[in-house]
Amino acid sequence: MEKTSKILLAKGLSGDQLQEIKNLEEACCRHEKLTMKLNLDMLEVRPVNETNDFLYYDDNKLIGFIGLYGFGSHPKEIEATGMVHPSYRHAGIFKELFNTAKQECIARRVGKILLVTEKSSDAGTSFANLTGAQYSCSEYRMKFDKSAIPSFPDLDIILRKAEHKDYTELQQLDELCFGLSMAQTEIDNRYNMTYVAEQEGKFVGKIGVLMEGNDGYIFGFGIKPDYRSHGFGRKVLSLILSKLLSEQIQTVILEVAVKNEQALLVYKSCGFEESTVYDYYEIML
Repeated sequence: MEKTSKILLAKGLSGDQLQEIKNLEEACCRHEKLTMKLNLDMLEVRPVNETNDFLYYDDNKLIGFIGLYGFGSHPKEIEATGMVHPSYRHAGIFKELFNTAKQECIARRVGKILLVTEKSSDAGTSFANLTGAQYSCSEYRMKFDKSAIPSFPDLDIILRKAEHKDYTELQQLDELCFGLSMAQTEIDNRYNMTYVAEQEGKFVGKIGVLMEGNDGYIFGFGIKPDYRSHGFGRKVLSLILSKLLSEQIQTVILEVAVKNEQALLVYKSCGFEESTVYDYYEIML
């Protein structure tokens, strides 16, 4: 029987499709010793009314994938990252996938695609250059896998799970720190994994934690401007690390812009180390 190849435009992903993507990721990572940024937590909760994932099959075997990642309501900027199985490269598969994903972004009136590739991936960097994309910025992936955390002054800080009453301040801090403006459903999904930091009942900042197996992922970490440069960031980070260690989490991961020197100092002071670098390339639509 003749083999067939096709691109599947997925609205939401099934359990089998998620496993196929994970298997493809493992094959690519083994080949180039990569740590790909596929945002598996987002893949598991894709909306079923929107196309965000593009799967390339060859005779029912998944050999290529691209995912789109937008943050906030109706984003004008979308991140894209993907992969092709090492045995099927140099056949134009990723180009075909990317062009299909690009058309989806155009249909959504997205203004810019940020193509994400690991700096150590020659294939990813080469493709980004072939598209004519412009280098935008880089981001460190940092890892904490130690058994002890440096101690810092307690500053009377407490962490508690975010509640509905906190949403206004959480939104304001997200907009201030990250430029995010989210719909209510996105707020509910995001903030149910968020902790609020308080000092004597006053809102100091927030930090989000996502669990994936034995790993914890920190996201949305922000401190209000009035409390910055006084040790609050280090203390909040150390408290969440203590919580994760007490729950037998073996590794904690976060990402931070290379140019954000102040944040880098905070993370390093708490025991995080750089594990890889992601490069972002802009494609204007």
